[in-house]
Amino acid sequence: MSDYFVIDADSHVEEPEEAWDYLQDKYKERRPFPIAVPNRPILANLNAFWWIDGVVHPKISGNNHTVFGTPPVSYHATHKKFSIGSQTLLDAKARLQDMDAAGVNIQVNFPTVFLEQLSEDIEFEADLMRSYNTWIHNACKTDPSRLKWGAIMPLRNVPAAVEELKRTRDMGAVTAIIYGTVGEKLLDLPEFNPFFAEAEKLNFPVSVHTGWSHPGLRASGTTIMAAHTVTFTLPLLLGFYGVLAGGVLDRFPKLRISFLEAGADWLPYMLQRMDHYFHSEKAINRPGLPNRAPTEYFKDCEIYFTCEGDEKLLPEVLKWVGDDKMMISGDMPHAEARDNSITEIKERNDISDAQKKKILGENAKRFFGL
Repeated sequence: MSDYFVIDADSHVEEPEEAWDYLQDKYKERRPFPIAVPNRPILANLNAFWWIDGVVHPKISGNNHTVFGTPPVSYHATHKKFSIGSQTLLDAKARLQDMDAAGVNIQVNFPTVFLEQLSEDIEFEADLMRSYNTWIHNACKTDPSRLKWGAIMPLRNVPAAVEELKRTRDMGAVTAIIYGTVGEKLLDLPEFNPFFAEAEKLNFPVSVHTGWSHPGLRASGTTIMAAHTVTFTLPLLLGFYGVLAGGVLDRFPKLRISFLEAGADWLPYMLQRMDHYFHSEKAINRPGLPNRAPTEYFKDCEIYFTCEGDEKLLPEVLKWVGDDKMMISGDMPHAEARDNSITEIKERNDISDAQKKKILGENAKRFFGL
């Protein structure tokens, strides 16, 4: 271990079939199962898919392009540097060894397969999420002091999400996971108020993760490059808008919330953009504005982010959001795993040692309540 106490605020699990062991009886016939096919160039080594109600996930060609490494039986999964046991947490000791190699003391694990919508049936989707949450809870029991987990929330079904908040917090989840949009809906719509109210009441931090949550944006993705840089990332910026400029923090000022896996260099642009329109609209008394300019919420609200280790604007970003808001993401065991981010932060000469300690561990400790 390094001289820094490192908390990886956002890594992942590549779900195995066991993730569906806890489905209700009425859904067991619809249990997802993996399909492996012969590899060919168009598949880019992603020659395995989840079959769910007649649809395969991910969709790695044509419009609505998505890409991820579960089910972990593809060429892509079997040729990673991380073992299948580590990727799936079926061998949690192997994951702990990978954490040791990366200099990580504590890791917070997020799902992978839910990066895209898996079913039009919101009740079935909610049960898939409940099954996953129960499974990941059990998977982290090997070393619960180091292996932490977030609970995925069925936010298309708000009453079910409120119940899952209560259930998973009692089970030991350290954060509730949502995406930047709920379909095409922004997070500031009143229908989501009960969810945020319950999260605030429970003092349960909410993590907004990048993902293919917006169907209109997703439809624009026709390549892996577009899927990663545009249709996967932009929904998080919409979520950031909804929370700061849409009034979520006006209604729930004690909410702890983070925005993960989009880096941080975009923040000065978005904050300036939102502040500009806030002041211009306020000058002519337009309705529907938040109570404060978006940058004002950083003074007393708990808003957190993850950064990349090599982001050139990081010192400038810290001036905008403060040293206490930034965390580090390892993204283990994904193909683009940021296994150099921790080292890159340590080796930077444009941020102080105190800032490095906060980014590498202290801020995540406070956000997740560890």
